[in-house]
Amino acid sequence: MKETQERFFIFIDKLKEKLQEFAVASIPELTEMGNSDTDEYKRSYYRMQAAVLGQLESIIKKAREVKEEKVTNFPYNENSRDAYYQFRTECYAKYQELDDLYDAYRDKIQDTFSEDYEAKYQNILNEYNTIKDKFKCSQCGSPIIINKIYFTTTYITCPACQTKNTFEPSSQAKTLEHLGRSLAEQRTKHLLEEHNKKSEIPHQLYLQAHQIKLSLIHEKDKKIIAQKEQEILELEKQKADIEQEIPFLYTNYLRAMFDEWNKINPDLQEEHEKFYNRLLTDYKQTKNI
Repeated sequence: MKETQERFFIFIDKLKEKLQEFAVASIPELTEMGNSDTDEYKRSYYRMQAAVLGQLESIIKKAREVKEEKVTNFPYNENSRDAYYQFRTECYAKYQELDDLYDAYRDKIQDTFSEDYEAKYQNILNEYNTIKDKFKCSQCGSPIIINKIYFTTTYITCPACQTKNTFEPSSQAKTLEHLGRSLAEQRTKHLLEEHNKKSEIPHQLYLQAHQIKLSLIHEKDKKIIAQKEQEILELEKQKADIEQEIPFLYTNYLRAMFDEWNKINPDLQEEHEKFYNRLLTDYKQTKNI
């Protein structure tokens, strides 16, 4: 068991080094490509980003497979059960170092390029303010005020002669329907990040409590036992409190994101709310809320 743990630690350290070297080398290249790619959809950039993320995923997958084979399925008998649980906990903690490193570099790689949806939206608003008072009836020439941003072909009735006029939005305005969600998510990203960071804490608290429990196996001093049992209770309470808080953080993010989306695309509010309710229901079912 000791030899397996030593080999596993060396294996994880090598993967950590490999993952870090690859990610550090890739980030400047991705940043440069994201900034220089003139393609509106950044297809070359996103292909490269996917390839880099795929390489990182292959590293973590390899570690996961070895952990399962060499640690989780390590053969032991009843007499070595306590030693096995300690061995497993320490190996899992070592694997977690790699997993945390993977998460950190994955986020950095995903952040090498971030489209400025706010600027794109402002361009649409500027364009709307330029054209809203310049549309005229094709029949009588009377001015027709464009009272909102249209992103699909629309028929507008002339108030003077009742002729239906076809208003064709610009290619830029037509992107508003799809841009809306991306912009709303960008505006509320800090709320999602708060939820995601908080979601990592319960597992960390569980590992801390489990480590203390293992240290009690051969402990004889009643005073130390009492102190450690109190530490375990405090950690478990923190874990329970945070687990109760996490759903509220997510629903707060989800509601804020959809509120922003509705402000950007008010004509689609009814559809948005149906989508919001589906996501909320799915989340509650997943979390058994």
